[in-house]
Amino acid sequence: MTLRTAMSPDQTLEYLNIAPEDRAEALALLQNPVTPAVEAVLAHLAARLGSSDDSLPELSSPEAPITELDWLTAMLHFVPEIVAWHTERGIPETTSRETLADFGRNMAINRRVHQRFGMDTYKWLNHVFSGRIYQLGRLQYLIHQPAAQIPGVGSDEWILGIHIPEDGGLPADAVAHSLTLAAPFFAKHFPEKPVRTANCESWLLDPYLSAHLAPASNIATFAALFTPYGEPRTEPTDAVYFTFRTRSMENLTSLPRTTALQQIVLNRIDGGGAWQLGFGSLTLPV
Repeated sequence: MTLRTAMSPDQTLEYLNIAPEDRAEALALLQNPVTPAVEAVLAHLAARLGSSDDSLPELSSPEAPITELDWLTAMLHFVPEIVAWHTERGIPETTSRETLADFGRNMAINRRVHQRFGMDTYKWLNHVFSGRIYQLGRLQYLIHQPAAQIPGVGSDEWILGIHIPEDGGLPADAVAHSLTLAAPFFAKHFPEKPVRTANCESWLLDPYLSAHLAPASNIATFAALFTPYGEPRTEPTDAVYFTFRTRSMENLTSLPRTTALQQIVLNRIDGGGAWQLGFGSLTLPV
């Protein structure tokens, strides 16, 4: 497929906020010849751009395998396309950069966790490259339609899924400011998809967590913003992964217990409990 090329390799890496230790290998991916596997991913990204389709088809097969590096190469080449699409929607460059910086953030997490170049969470970045998620201040917002019933929300209604990028804490003022940005942003740039509700699916909404944190803590204050719905779902590794960046449930005794949150996460598991994914919704400020 023909791609826009009005961006140098260095500009691409800058847009994605790729860390210095990952830049040489990322640059090499950009400069390598585009293979049929990369072409297949590029075609997928182009088809998904601006689409509301939330599915992620399996592109790889034993006869034509597509690797993690093929995905990353395609995403690197696709940056001028998504940036141009943002511009056509009138999305400010600062928002475009803050949103696409999730690529570099996830790549840095991968290096910290696995001590190698790459990104094991590349499937998540499909949301970024399809133009469905945006970072507005402290939080990210994914425009979608509810997969499960939310009281007062129709199944065909557009809502914003709140996600929390790894970028420090959750101070109440930063969260409040971000929430005030969401509805006006989507009303302006996606008027065909009106939103009034946001939801969050996270271990941070596990009722156990708020019950064991100080009520005035940032996480408890964040969780209190949401009206719970549905039944929490057991996800034993989520709290461990997002607190310690490992999904292994072995050797938990070697993990640090420096903070109150680390202690709560591990003490629950030590006591035979399992962490759950909580579900909550809120009405967006306008």
